[in-house]
Amino acid sequence: MRPRCLTVLFFGVAGCGVESGDGPPRSAGLDSPDFSIEPRVEMVYTVGVIEGEAWETFGSVSSLAFDGDGTLFILDADAGHIVVVDTAGRHVRTISNEGEGPGELGRPQGLAVFSDGRIGVMDFAKVGLQLFARDGTFLEGIRFATEAGIPGIPFHAMPDHSVVTAEVFRRSSKEDGSGASRPVVRFRPDGSGALFHAAWQGPPPDDTRLEDVESGGIFMQLRPIQAFPPPLELGAFRDGRVAIVDSVGYRIKIVGPEGEEGEQVTTLERPVAPVRVTERVRDAERTRRLALLDSEGGALQDVLTEGIAMMAIRPPSGASGPPDPAAMEAALRGTYRRQIERLVFPEEMPVIERIAVDWSGRIWVQRAALPGESGPTDVLTADGRYLGTHAPGGLRIPAAFGPDGLLAYIETDQLGIQRVRVIRLAGDQLLETPGTE
Repeated sequence: MRPRCLTVLFFGVAGCGVESGDGPPRSAGLDSPDFSIEPRVEMVYTVGVIEGEAWETFGSVSSLAFDGDGTLFILDADAGHIVVVDTAGRHVRTISNEGEGPGELGRPQGLAVFSDGRIGVMDFAKVGLQLFARDGTFLEGIRFATEAGIPGIPFHAMPDHSVVTAEVFRRSSKEDGSGASRPVVRFRPDGSGALFHAAWQGPPPDDTRLEDVESGGIFMQLRPIQAFPPPLELGAFRDGRVAIVDSVGYRIKIVGPEGEEGEQVTTLERPVAPVRVTERVRDAERTRRLALLDSEGGALQDVLTEGIAMMAIRPPSGASGPPDPAAMEAALRGTYRRQIERLVFPEEMPVIERIAVDWSGRIWVQRAALPGESGPTDVLTADGRYLGTHAPGGLRIPAAFGPDGLLAYIETDQLGIQRVRVIRLAGDQLLETPGTE
């Protein structure tokens, strides 16, 4: 029998908890049983074709972001540029191009739009954030020191023009200067980084079997991969608060804009129990990981970075330019296949897999499911109201939220053609959550 908390929804009412059509959204306390919501949505536009103009034939869409008027910025990592489309999906401009010069992009992966309209792109070839004006003009590059750490993907734009991320690349996981092995870090416009929040460290990792991998100018020391580790997921509010999930249970911390310095932390909890890890679950997880290993794209990049205990750049003597990522990926594939056979499993799976915050200040919480399946998605408010649950086959967390109920998804068809689909919550009601713009 499938675990009850992953498959059973309690249908308290028919209709929609986000927008009912005949009154304000239904809400309940966080201890309420699940009730289903099915918000009405309307298609806005779809962009991406197999043959067409250069801007609409995507290579690898790695990140999306809206600005305040609903303009969408699409980062195509393969093409090394940002495609800008208006609220009807019409091409406005293309920002940057692939290259090594000022304002060009080498290995872009993440994108964010700041409150003043500037666009920030994390370019790992330049070990820094490349900043562009809304009209596409290159402004400056912010370089980060690898010794202190550089922001990874995803990162979240803050009102003070800093970025916050839980993905931090550094030479060693113990060299963040805070004593926290899972830090959430704020990186400022001057290139410096400081601890924003020390996440729960969880059970100590198994460091008894370490393996060295060196290729393409990069040296890494790998530890055994922990299956179903405690999550470390972030969602940023427009006023600078950050929602953080770092535990096995259904627990969401909301940290004030000042982070550790402000000590403004509230906690939201729902009585949803973790699922025990059985032999069936272990077999399904190994199968899922092997399938990812044989795939291409962002999912593969995510799994290949698991288990990294230490990373250092060691360019070969006389070499110039960045390390060869293709050579590093090839070396990691064989190592990762061996690691799958010796996965370390906990007794329970974490309840929450992912969170995000929309422009209305609602917190979307995707709950975990059995490996290879999709879980339900709850919608909460920061002041502790439960608005309902999207069933596993219903609306899910998008790649980007926008104003006025906009949601953007990255989709790939059977031919590998990528498209960006934008929809809108019909009649979306902005919830005036305290402290949210």
